[in-house]
Formats: sequence, C-alpha cells, structure tokens
Amino acid sequence: MTEDEQLIANFVPLLGQMLALGEEQKGSHLTEREVIAIRDKAPCIMVPSEVAKELEEKRGFRDVNPENCWADWNQLRVEFTGRGYLPKIVMCLPATQASVPNLQGILAEEETDFEISDYDAAMVDAFEKADLGRGPSLTKLELGSIAEHSSIVYILSDNFPARFAVNRAYHFLRVGSRLLEAGAIAMKCESSGIAHSRQRWLELAGQAERGADGEWILFWSALFDAFVQFPIVLEDDFYSCGMHLLGKPDVIVSRELMQQTRKTESATDSIVYLFEVFCLYLLAECEDGTFASGYTFQPDLEWPSFRVVWEECTGYDQDDLFYNPYGRWRFTSVDAALG
Repeated sequence: MTEDEQLIANFVPLLGQMLALGEEQKGSHLTEREVIAIRDKAPCIMVPSEVAKELEEKRGFRDVNPENCWADWNQLRVEFTGRGYLPKIVMCLPATQASVPNLQGILAEEETDFEISDYDAAMVDAFEKADLGRGPSLTKLELGSIAEHSSIVYILSDNFPARFAVNRAYHFLRVGSRLLEAGAIAMKCESSGIAHSRQRWLELAGQAERGADGEWILFWSALFDAFVQFPIVLEDDFYSCGMHLLGKPDVIVSRELMQQTRKTESATDSIVYLFEVFCLYLLAECEDGTFASGYTFQPDLEWPSFRVVWEECTGYDQDDLFYNPYGRWRFTSVDAALG
C-alpha cells in the first residue's frame, strides 16, 4: 500500500446487515439517530480501497456507505431487510388487434412478461394527462389513433433493487422501441405517470443506444427523459416521479424557495433546469451512495447553492407503483438548519 492510498472501512458483519438486525429487533424503521448509533458501534477494519473494491465485487453488491449512512441505508434498506417494496416497471401500449400477434412474438423473443387487455374508453384521457409535463409529445392525430385502439399491451418487470435498475430501464426502453416499430401506437409508463409518442420514444431509444458506447451523458439523459415525470405540483411543492426506476431518490423543491431564488424567471423553467442538472449529476457523475444528506449543490455559476436534504417519499402508499423506496432529495436554502 502506498502512502497516498485511501483506507476504507470494511464492516464484518456488513453495516447493512447490522442495520437490518437493528430494525428487526426494534420492530419498526430506524431513525437517523439510531442508524448513526449502530454505525458508530459496528466492528470494522480499515483496508486499502483496492481491497475494499475487490471484496465488494466478490460478494456482488455493495454495503451501506458509513460516510452517508442515513440516506444510503434508505436506498438499500428493502434489499437488506426483505421488507417493503422494490420498484417495478409497468409500461402501457395501446395497439390494434391486427398488431397484437407481432407484439406477442417480440415479447417472447425478449423474454419479457406481458398482459393484454381489451379496449379502454379512458385511455386517451390517461395519455393526455400523462404527456410530458415539460413539453407534450403527443399530437391530436396521435391521440386520435390511441382512441381507435382495440387492445392494450402491458409489459412488466420484476421488482428489482437499485443495482439492477440501469439494466431493467434500458431493456424496457429497447423493447418498447421494438413494439412501437411493430405497430403499437404510443407508450405510457404506469410506474411514473409519463407518456410519450411513438416518435419521441424511438428517438430516446436511439439516443440511449448511441450513448451506451461510452457517451454516458447521452445514455443517462435518454433514460431520464423516458422514465421520469416532472415537474409535478402538489400544494406548494414541485417534485419528480420515476427516479426509483433508475435506482435513485426523486427530487423536490418548494415554490417559495424557487421564487426567492429565480425571481426574474418562470418558476417551472427554473425547476426543470434544476431537476435535470441535479438528476443527471447523480446518474452520470456521482459515485453510487456518495451524495450525502446536507451536501450543497450549485447547478451552475449563475445560480446560488442549495443545501440538499434527504427525506422519505410521501403521498403514495408503499405498494404504489409511484412510491420511491429510496426517498427524495429536497432542495433547501443553504442556510437552512439540518435536523
């Protein structure tokens, strides 16, 4: 080991296992104070970073990051405890009866679970309400085609942990594009409430395929645009839904804070920019599990910094497809007191 090599805490048993045991003994969710107390008492040895990486690769999953134990525990909690609900991708594609056999053949090739239902009179309204909140992609002609559907194909993933999220999301992006090319009319993600036209989904699938060769901003931007709906308004908050499908917490900010921060701009435009920059930073640049509650974030030099604090996902039942078990990152004033 060189003098400059970083030493990493290696917990035996794993910190996640100790926290899961603590929750089982308590019989309910641990508080932040309890998580930190268990971390501080848990036995560990300091090993070189390369050794820590080898140990993680050997066991096939990572432990809770002790430097970010509260937010990271909540991201890994369901996986370690086996209690709660992991994300599940459900996509809805209206189609004509004539196209269904082709679609079934593709889904069999892709080994993707699916269900088929009959005509639904509410489908047009559902797609129109779920169209991209920051720029609709469905035209009146396409909404008319949806109105004429005779069948609905639902494709479904398993429930998956965060470490498998990128593979699941990319698979569904790619499979969805094949189905749309084979005759499906449009695409709606039932797990985040976002809808896309055939053209828009095919563009995103092509972008992700190009980005998969190493242009990771392109790749992650395509997945983000495909699966994440925002800005959603609830009372005085704006938030996103769908980051759980990419293995991350969602984001939330108050209307008041945005009005104080960007007084001369549209609040919606500012929120779209803030959410996009931060989420793509988490997805494409920030090492998994390292962004901690209380860190500051500045979108660019023309913006002030925010203090970003982890909080639980509220407003949805835990078995709701929209529910994010990894919580939310709330943007607050940089001067806000930490809890």
